[in-house]
Amino acid sequence: MRAILTLPVLFLSTVCAFSQERHGSLHSNYAGADAAWVNPARSAGQWPWLEIRFLGADAHAWNSLVAYSGRDRRLVGELRQGMSDGVLVMRSAGAGQGHRATVSLGVAGPGASLALGRTTIGLGLRSRAHVSASGLSPAMGNFIFNGLNFEPQHGIRFSDEGVRVVGAAWTEFGVNLGQVLRAQGFGILSAGVNARYLQAHAGGALSFSGIDYTVLDTARASVHAATLSYGFAMPAANAGHGFGADLGITYTRTDDEADGYMPHRSSGGCTPLRYNYRVGASLIDLGAMSFRDARSGALEAGGLDIADYNDLPIDDEGDLDSLIASATRWTRSPGMRIGLPTAASVQFDKRIAGGAYLSAAVVQQLSARDGLRLRRANSIAFNARYETRQMEVAMPLVIEEYDLRRPALGLMLRFNGIVVGTDRIGPLVSKRDMHAVDFYFRVRWLMNRSPFCKGKRNAKAPHAPGSGEALPCTQPNG
Repeated sequence: MRAILTLPVLFLSTVCAFSQERHGSLHSNYAGADAAWVNPARSAGQWPWLEIRFLGADAHAWNSLVAYSGRDRRLVGELRQGMSDGVLVMRSAGAGQGHRATVSLGVAGPGASLALGRTTIGLGLRSRAHVSASGLSPAMGNFIFNGLNFEPQHGIRFSDEGVRVVGAAWTEFGVNLGQVLRAQGFGILSAGVNARYLQAHAGGALSFSGIDYTVLDTARASVHAATLSYGFAMPAANAGHGFGADLGITYTRTDDEADGYMPHRSSGGCTPLRYNYRVGASLIDLGAMSFRDARSGALEAGGLDIADYNDLPIDDEGDLDSLIASATRWTRSPGMRIGLPTAASVQFDKRIAGGAYLSAAVVQQLSARDGLRLRRANSIAFNARYETRQMEVAMPLVIEEYDLRRPALGLMLRFNGIVVGTDRIGPLVSKRDMHAVDFYFRVRWLMNRSPFCKGKRNAKAPHAPGSGEALPCTQPNG
């Protein structure tokens, strides 16, 4: 029993190479396709005319159960010289909350985004892996960290609900469409959608709607009642498939009138319109994957006595089936379906002066407590940035899972199309206890000015009376 619960959670807690939302680059006007991943409407009227992505990677890990303590070196030094003799220490769960953990890893392959006037189209390839655990009570956390032989909790009957561990790996091919719906007065309204085809590679899930158990001593345990669903699919190049989507909308309050604004066209759109503020809302990672050859099922256990949990005979799938078969009700199902880490997001970006901006974003996960859907981590971020065409620097303050006790400071740097960032710079520069790691980078090529604008007058340049600059590009009737 301990092995079943401990393995996925310790994996979540100790992996240190895995950014989820990339808050440092989320609001950038030069983010290209990256901005569309959180809100697909952001691509409409994008400031670069063309973005080509060659390669990128995201890595994010966070947990509330354990922290790596006693490090002799900063994380950069440990990666270069090897891990020091630090130890895992247990963290306390938030008041009224159970323990949670999230690991998210992504590799961004080739992609491109092109602005065609008021319409922007994009496409790209990306591989992702996501593992989440939630609903782990403090008592269960004690057993996971200390083992089932944790004597202070022996003989006590515990009841937990909504315990869930879900993981999956897949590759997705996505298409983005962003559209300026209206440009009138001092406002621009845009909408966007991402559609993705998903090819699954592996998946596994264990979800307890309820479990009532007692660890009697250093060997015996009893499961008095349990209702759970489970499933797993062995790794394969094509273990299943599915579809995903994102929906988004933005409103931009411009400094100048937007009537007739046509991005990257000669009719007043060669220079992006500066804005006072921009607000957006989106639904991200809608959809699911189906694993056709997965083994899955559901059971209701009326009573299960384990004589020696240190020596459970579980060496293969058959042994696990035999153990489960002792339950009162057991139903096997063909295939398995795992939902994507669905979330709702709201974004706000305010220009202060020149290229200086202040912004904020909220990401709220929408997965139910029960069921086999990946869980996204909740986050709130406040971001200060300065950007030009050639460079950009941003410093986000991120609060993950609404844990106000442990805000994290990040840093993002962009040099033309090269982006390097982290939403948690602390482990890189300090030796404090580490319970989360975050890193991302992009290698891209940006073409900021479209061919339609070559040789056109800068919209900000002063107009000389009688110069003829106000004449249309072509004369009517020839």
